[in-house]
Amino acid sequence: MVGHIFKIIFNERRINIWILVELILVFCILWFCVDYITFLIGQSMKPTEFDTNHVYRININEKESTEDNNSDAETYTIWSILDRIKQYPEIENASLSLASIPYSASYWGGSVFLDTVDQGNRMKHVTPEYFEVFKIKIEHGQAFNWDDIVGENIAVISGDENDNFMKMPAKEVKKFVQGRLGDTADAENTYKVCGVATKAKWSEYADYEPVVYYPLKKDDERLGTGELCVRVKPEADKDFAKRFTKNMQNQLSLGQFYLSSVQSMNDIRDSYMKGWEYDNNLKSIYSISAFILINIFLGVVGTFWFRTQARRSEISLRIALGASRKNVKSMFIGETLILLFIASILATIICINISLVDVLQEIGVPSINREQKSIDIFQYFINYGTTLGILAIIAVAGVWYPAWRASKTQPAIALRDE
Repeated sequence: MVGHIFKIIFNERRINIWILVELILVFCILWFCVDYITFLIGQSMKPTEFDTNHVYRININEKESTEDNNSDAETYTIWSILDRIKQYPEIENASLSLASIPYSASYWGGSVFLDTVDQGNRMKHVTPEYFEVFKIKIEHGQAFNWDDIVGENIAVISGDENDNFMKMPAKEVKKFVQGRLGDTADAENTYKVCGVATKAKWSEYADYEPVVYYPLKKDDERLGTGELCVRVKPEADKDFAKRFTKNMQNQLSLGQFYLSSVQSMNDIRDSYMKGWEYDNNLKSIYSISAFILINIFLGVVGTFWFRTQARRSEISLRIALGASRKNVKSMFIGETLILLFIASILATIICINISLVDVLQEIGVPSINREQKSIDIFQYFINYGTTLGILAIIAVAGVWYPAWRASKTQPAIALRDE
């Protein structure tokens, strides 16, 4: 029967060429929608390895300097603010950091090396409480504490996707040198690894990347007001921001500092996602996909309805010669699936080549930014299988009804019409 279907397709090649072109076009469009959605779903399913539930950011600002408030105001530091916040009864723990909290546009990067191996990584300067506030687990060794900070140079590290740091298992790294390969490795920039944290992501859709957690020291001149975050007791989470602001507004008005606002990390996450267009892009892709699916269905139904109606006499003749109505429907569905399979092979070649040269990003179409990494071959199979499956369901649904209706036509009536 398959050979017979191929003969029919060849005999109807003029109209089938246009059907193939249509199927190739919709397959390519749907391929990239599937690629975008499945990739981000896959990324979001990987654990972030941090917990922002019940976590808030306390925003402390500095007043503008004037001669009047400089002459009489007592000098305070952000550490004074932190100490007062820790005393608030509804707070479990509080931390201070630089360019370290999740869902932030702030980034601090640098290079480290050891022997002949170097790598770039994200640098986070944090107080020891940071690991408790964001529930970051230490898999090997231990996190630094306040006593460690005043001693030798120490740090906590985390590995990449494969738990590697400087091309070796992170738990095997004992020390590293801060700087680029070729810099002098002296005591000032040589760090001892005291612990290895779970691999880190910046957000749900980001990749795992190597991170170095440096202790944040009180004399760090880069600190400013820093990132002041607190973990609230679960039972006190409801309306915490309002209560904290009301109760601590005056207490945190110290010298040049004042309480600006209290933000939930969940709200910060939502703003971050909108700012980086994840939410907007996903909505666009969902809308485009739904629009495409509806149009594909209508297009397939219209195409095959016209095609089937034009072949009513052929269907009637087959039934008159003994073919069952079921065989007739199977033949039309088989033709459709074979045409779709041929189109899928040609479309896949086109899609792979477009992916390799990043054409979509160059013309501004929302697409996956894989950070210069080549697409996983497994992703190609996911894209192909999912796209083919969706189009097969739509094509079969679109051709089944006109084929069923045509098979119900009485042969004598159809032949007399001809």
